[in-house]
Amino acid sequence: MEQLIFADKEITLFLNSLYTLWQDIFFYLATSRTIWIPLYLALFWMILRRQGASGLMTVVVVALLVVVADQLTSGLMKPLCERFRPTHDPMLQYMVHTVNGYRGGSYGFASSHAANCFAIFGFFALVTRHIGLSISLGTWALINSYGRIYQGVHFFGDVLVGAIIGLIIARIVYEIYLHVALHFFVISHHNKWTLKSGLGRSFGEDEPSVVAYTFWTTIVLLVIIVSLMTKYNGIAI
Repeated sequence: MEQLIFADKEITLFLNSLYTLWQDIFFYLATSRTIWIPLYLALFWMILRRQGASGLMTVVVVALLVVVADQLTSGLMKPLCERFRPTHDPMLQYMVHTVNGYRGGSYGFASSHAANCFAIFGFFALVTRHIGLSISLGTWALINSYGRIYQGVHFFGDVLVGAIIGLIIARIVYEIYLHVALHFFVISHHNKWTLKSGLGRSFGEDEPSVVAYTFWTTIVLLVIIVSLMTKYNGIAI
């Protein structure tokens, strides 16, 4: 166990040391929830656009997904495990690179950011069966997770465990969703395969693409903002 902890700290310090001004700005903005409001709205629009009023059930399931992932990591694991974040670790707190002085709360195991993002990615990847959307949300989850290591507020292990927890929760909630959805949507379900395919079609083909375009458009705009701020040597507050 001590060897794993030592390796985890070494990996974290290495990744955290690869800092530049443009990355400071990029990950500070990319790990904020505000910048992704268009993506959240696009997901909400996709659900209601194709599923109508019945889509509110899907919205409730996604909300439940996030609450479970967040409470399991932040509400249970962090106070139970009491593992300091790198920014609060007595041995590392003055060694890690931080951005805008942000250090987070005392404990960081496991990462709720990673759990929430990977739970959302895993659920929509399973339920929509759309490659473009899956790649986009997977990239979004990776950016948010790595950004927490970059800012020194999580160890690599915090993020890895959080991501695994998020994917497990996504799978469990998805299996529940398969059965609950039959009471809200008219779907051919002679077997589990046709049920999964029917749910995927309920989200349409074009609508998930719009969500994917929204993500990449946000990334492009974020890069432009970072380029401008780097040029003028400023950091977003």
